[in-house]
Amino acid sequence: MAMFFPEVDTTAHVTAFLKSDQYEAFRNSALFDPRERSKTRPDRRSRTSYKYRDSKFWTEWKAVLEKDRHFSDIYPFDWSLAIRPIIAKLYRAGVMAPAHLENDSRIVPGVATANTEPHRPDTLDLFINYDDPRRLFPITYPPHFIGPDKWPKLLPIAEDFAEKHPNARFALLRIWTAPHFYPLMLGMGNRQATSFQDSVSRPWEWKFLPKDMPGSELSMHNTTGKALENVKERLEDRIAYRGDLILVMAEDGAELLKNCTAATFAVQTRPWLREIDLWKSFVNVDLGLLRELDPVWLD
Repeated sequence: MAMFFPEVDTTAHVTAFLKSDQYEAFRNSALFDPRERSKTRPDRRSRTSYKYRDSKFWTEWKAVLEKDRHFSDIYPFDWSLAIRPIIAKLYRAGVMAPAHLENDSRIVPGVATANTEPHRPDTLDLFINYDDPRRLFPITYPPHFIGPDKWPKLLPIAEDFAEKHPNARFALLRIWTAPHFYPLMLGMGNRQATSFQDSVSRPWEWKFLPKDMPGSELSMHNTTGKALENVKERLEDRIAYRGDLILVMAEDGAELLKNCTAATFAVQTRPWLREIDLWKSFVNVDLGLLRELDPVWLD
């Protein structure tokens, strides 16, 4: 974190190496140019879960189901070509595994499909349909789990803070997540409810929370909040969050360094399973840059 605060005296020993010719390429990295980096949206699927995804998104998949044949016999070849390498990669990484379950929709709730999104119109990606018309796999959340529509909007919070502190500095810290899952482990008892069949009807189970699981956003938001409880008393009104994104505020750079360090330690410890994704974060920036960001960076 100190690398983003060269103006703070306490970081001098850490940032000194950036000034040498030997590290010129690193010094010129877009990692230290947040304005330039913000111009390019990450080339990855959205995090939207099945619960909050528009029903029209599944139109092509519903057309497959309406035919009088098992879906695996008529599964679109281009879909299979797109999703099978993704599943293989996740299997190899230990994120999912073959499920010892009968490949029946009454036992395995999900089916892997492929689709595009408006920001990636030419790229098919993996999306799991968790339609459960029989209510065989109801997913319920505690009352304190809140949906995205009730999460705080971070830009207005930053603007209010800047009105009170003219020299305010900010950081948007994004917790690392993969395109298809959150770094939240699933217990053995919860794996069947998120299992799915692939293009040839093989059943798979997740070991980490899939983003397509109905309401997965609620779990990530709650996890972020629980992690920040360790620093909530110290940071008070200088921290806010929504989902996997944390807004850290301070009156100047020196204070922001302390606050960011505290927030980072809170996220990355107990357990040592999560980390801040600096490439998708914006550290030590002013309100002007926050206002210039594409809304996707603030969600």
